[in-house]
Amino acid sequence: MNTIKPLKAKAAEVFCDGEIRSAEKVFEHIKSLYPNEKYCSIPIIATHLKSLKVVGILTEDASYLDESSNLVSMYRITDYGKKKVHKISI
Repeated sequence: MNTIKPLKAKAAEVFCDGEIRSAEKVFEHIKSLYPNEKYCSIPIIATHLKSLKVVGILTEDASYLDESSNLVSMYRITDYGKKKVHKISI
């Protein structure tokens, strides 16, 4: 049986390549895995990334204002986060 990980776990896993990403970039990376799920959206992913930051899995690496003056946060996985995501993947 092929099961899909919870959205929050998959969002964290995306960062294991060491790249810096925004919620929009994470969404672009995983949206095809959750094609009919309304909860797979940029605002929900942004909330998940903030909570992953609070528990130390991600760190906010940068932020900027987009064309519409919305704050965009860029995240990177921490060493602690890599260990936690690896445990979940096993």
